[in-house]
Amino acid sequence: MSTANTEILSKPSSINCREFFIINWKSWKLLGIIMPQRDARNRLLHIFWNIFINITVTCMFPIHLMLGIFLVKATKSELFENVSIFITSAGAALKLIIFASNVKRIIKMEQILQTLDERIQHIDDQLYYTQHIKRHLIYVQRMYIVVYLAVGFFASLAFIASGEQKLFYPGWMPFNFHQSWWHYSAALGYQLHGIFFQIMHNFANDSFSPKALCALSGHIQLLYKRVARIGYDPSLTSQENERELNRCVTHQKDLYELFDAIQEIISWPIFCQLFVSLANLCVAMVAVLFFVTDIFYRIYYVMYFFGMIMQLFPVCYYGSDFVILFEKLHYAVFSCNWTGQSKRFKRHMILFTERTLKMSMAMAGGMFPIHLTTFFATCKGAYSMFAVVITMK
Repeated sequence: MSTANTEILSKPSSINCREFFIINWKSWKLLGIIMPQRDARNRLLHIFWNIFINITVTCMFPIHLMLGIFLVKATKSELFENVSIFITSAGAALKLIIFASNVKRIIKMEQILQTLDERIQHIDDQLYYTQHIKRHLIYVQRMYIVVYLAVGFFASLAFIASGEQKLFYPGWMPFNFHQSWWHYSAALGYQLHGIFFQIMHNFANDSFSPKALCALSGHIQLLYKRVARIGYDPSLTSQENERELNRCVTHQKDLYELFDAIQEIISWPIFCQLFVSLANLCVAMVAVLFFVTDIFYRIYYVMYFFGMIMQLFPVCYYGSDFVILFEKLHYAVFSCNWTGQSKRFKRHMILFTERTLKMSMAMAGGMFPIHLTTFFATCKGAYSMFAVVITMK
């Protein structure tokens, strides 16, 4: 093998897809679902924080909003606002509990990702990762940050512009917050505390799935490029090409293991998200068209509507993307220079091709495919629910 080729093929991998999940881990730690190790510093303080945040936000905040629907006198506009945020809050709490039960699976997923990352050593593949796959992961992560910050900003703007002594959302309090400035400050402070961590709930939960599927799609693309290159380097012998195909077969097997791990983690959170998005899209449309008159609240609901769409669209997009890429993998085998290779190479090539025929589609709750067809079906379902509400109005 020539010196130049050795440098190209043995360059240490600079790929690290796991770095994009660091912010999710930090958020989950703040949200109280990561238990500290026994020898960790400030372990008791960490446990106290976990208990505090789970009681005040994960458990009590949805209950506070739900009781506000039934026990607090509110206008129809405020009622719809409260229903939408309650559905979001309850869904976020449920998704957080599901992710908490899947911490070990997430660690396993990251271990498989690390193995796949370390195998990508060709300079062309690393450039492709930097120029395409990494950019997609960055865009997805930034999009969720921008969307949730925008929703929070416009909710605050609408609240400030109203100029009334009221809460962000009508919620039940065990005291009359109108009786003094201190009571009002305590009630408002609790809602700000809950809203801040609810936004963190949604970001940590909703950004994980599309990033995981995006990383899976990226590694399928890298495997495609790796397989298609086999046999075109004249400095490599037939035995070396065969060993490279064997490594690709192992890589393919690990990709299916990665898919299985991701499927186990995101199945039920996406199932919950489908129903949360369905209900909230309908509620947002009804509120904007019939009950909200203030311009700032209209802007808030438009952003809220857009936020609901963006919660679901990226994960459905990448859920469709990786299925298409898996189906195309067999083209990579026939794109390589296989005609002049050994019989053993061709047997391994058939094995690789047979595996590509395996149907792989992520399912939400084992019932709904995580696919663009499901996204459009959810939007149509929200419109159908909206039409029913109009006839009842």
